[in-house]
Amino acid sequence: MIVNYCKKVWLVLLCAIVILVADQWTKALIRDHLELYEQTMPLDWLGEVFFLEHVPNYGAAFGILQNGGQIFTVTAVIVAIAILISIHFLRQTQRFTQILLGMALGGALGNFIDRVMQGYVTDFLKFGIPGRAYWPNFNVADASIVVSVILLTILAWREDSRASADAQQTEPATTTTVISDTPGNKSQASG
Repeated sequence: MIVNYCKKVWLVLLCAIVILVADQWTKALIRDHLELYEQTMPLDWLGEVFFLEHVPNYGAAFGILQNGGQIFTVTAVIVAIAILISIHFLRQTQRFTQILLGMALGGALGNFIDRVMQGYVTDFLKFGIPGRAYWPNFNVADASIVVSVILLTILAWREDSRASADAQQTEPATTTTVISDTPGNKSQASG
């Protein structure tokens, strides 16, 4: 049982480590090179569509639920435990699901580390339409969590659709009886 779990968990942990390292590395670069609320455009050809802006985030992903405090720390721990438990129920062939769970785990841990070490999460990626609207600032961990949750939802929906289709195909055919009240026809059955 432990050997089987280790065969499943290695890919999840590898993906989590890659996301965690990328997240913490990019946040450290931003903290080292940009003051709080300072902006820079790393790609001139994108103009103000994409730029870096160093902001503290006391809320959840994309700045929602500001000043949530310890609830986000507790949530990250619960998510990490849930992911590590759910791995036990996966088939070894479910590699894509394992990768997505690793992405979610790495993202949750990346923001967890920020909250514990700084009291807030470092956000720095900013996209939008100049002069119109911008998506709230985010980071690698946020992007990883959102992408993995969306793809896991799509996978779950597809699996549910397949299971429903398979169940309908395996159900026995039903027989329909039609009774006609027309004169001269007493009854008509079809099956």
